[in-house]
Amino acid sequence: MQQATYRVRAVLVCTAVVVVLVSMLARTSAAPQSKSLSLQEVIELLQGDVPSSRVSQIVEERGINFKCTAQVEQQVRRAGGGDDLITALRRASPRDPQPTPPRTGGLVVKTTPGETQVYLNDELKGMTSPEGEIRLPDLPPATYRLRVSLPGYQSFERPMTVEAGEAQTVYVTLVQKSVAVTPSAPQTVAPSSPSSPSLPAPSYGIPVPGVKISGVRFFEGPHDKTLEKPQRVYRFNFERSSARSIYWELDLSFPKPAQRIDFQVDALWFKPDGSQMARQTISAYVLPEWGVSWHTLGWGYTDPGHWQRGTYRVDFYYGSVRIASGSFQIV
Repeated sequence: MQQATYRVRAVLVCTAVVVVLVSMLARTSAAPQSKSLSLQEVIELLQGDVPSSRVSQIVEERGINFKCTAQVEQQVRRAGGGDDLITALRRASPRDPQPTPPRTGGLVVKTTPGETQVYLNDELKGMTSPEGEIRLPDLPPATYRLRVSLPGYQSFERPMTVEAGEAQTVYVTLVQKSVAVTPSAPQTVAPSSPSSPSLPAPSYGIPVPGVKISGVRFFEGPHDKTLEKPQRVYRFNFERSSARSIYWELDLSFPKPAQRIDFQVDALWFKPDGSQMARQTISAYVLPEWGVSWHTLGWGYTDPGHWQRGTYRVDFYYGSVRIASGSFQIV
């Protein structure tokens, strides 16, 4: 009689378990399709002995409202989930929202010299810093007419196309407005070779008694700082990949004058195609205790890589008299 009682109890327990599982499956099947499974519901199904393959089907039908991370996968495997369920969870895992694509772009304008005015479609956008840079962000994609101006220099104009998500950099070197100079004897100066010192022209014109032009030399250096004499490395060939600004040095020798003498020298720079690229004026002087002097100015860029390859020439004038000429190569 006791054995019969135990059998009845066992049957009742098994029946209760089956009822619970059937009830859970019924609730799962009858649930609205729009209700996604939570992680807790997935774990309960597995702990209730629902096969991993069946839970995978339910996940595929209803989806999940949690992200399938490495930690979640460990929990599911500990509860009895197999590779099929892990794969289904990964597919159903909510995706990270896609980043909103940028709607604007920008321009970075770098100028030589600095403190120049920058316009877009004739609207003043600001002035570059003393170092020669201005950033123009949040520009709607379009083609703009960029203009860079500075009194005493030729304006620079160029169409620039701005694309969303991009910040373009444009380098601008303004050329000084030049006054026509008519050399008095242009044929008397032999062109100098880039591999040898410049040949000086007759030095008449400079108001220093007995002055002689010892030569014209070139050296490379930073754009915003002239190297001291001991730091200068003179040459006539410069690597395009490393050349920033090129400086000329005009060396003079003379008997010691009786007093200070002031004078001005114009330097005209010419591109490899022969067109003029820049004009500079240096205010120079010599003192009574001097017997030699050197005078220098530079032209170029803040960063290397902007020079075009070829042979460049610099002519020097005092008034309308060409007093010297020198050349160098960018290779």
